[in-house]
Amino acid sequence: MEKGGNCNDIPDFREELEIMILVDARITLVTERQREFIRELQKIIPMVCSEAGCTRYELVADVSSPEVMHFLEEWESQRHLDSHLAQPHMQAFFAKTAPWHAAPTKLKIYEILSSRSITMDH
Repeated sequence: MEKGGNCNDIPDFREELEIMILVDARITLVTERQREFIRELQKIIPMVCSEAGCTRYELVADVSSPEVMHFLEEWESQRHLDSHLAQPHMQAFFAKTAPWHAAPTKLKIYEILSSRSITMDH
């Protein structure tokens, strides 16, 4: 950087890199609609898992709150996640299941620069 330059002049390399995205989508469902929600989800999982850039897509229960579930998703990039959210099957799923939510969905999005796997012996 030149003398007297502004630190805001540093380019944002995230725009050039395709950084892996991890999503934790916390959903709160109306208890009576949980089974129906899961049935609808099972219909789209094969489509989602075959989308470009999808490396993980799963629903897990929150053991401390039975009405809460989390989608855990991994995408090769923000571009892939954006494409996923715009897919017709996702738009239809959102429209059909929206009334079954007891609260707004809360997304936590993480940008992952690197990852590694460790096997733990028990």
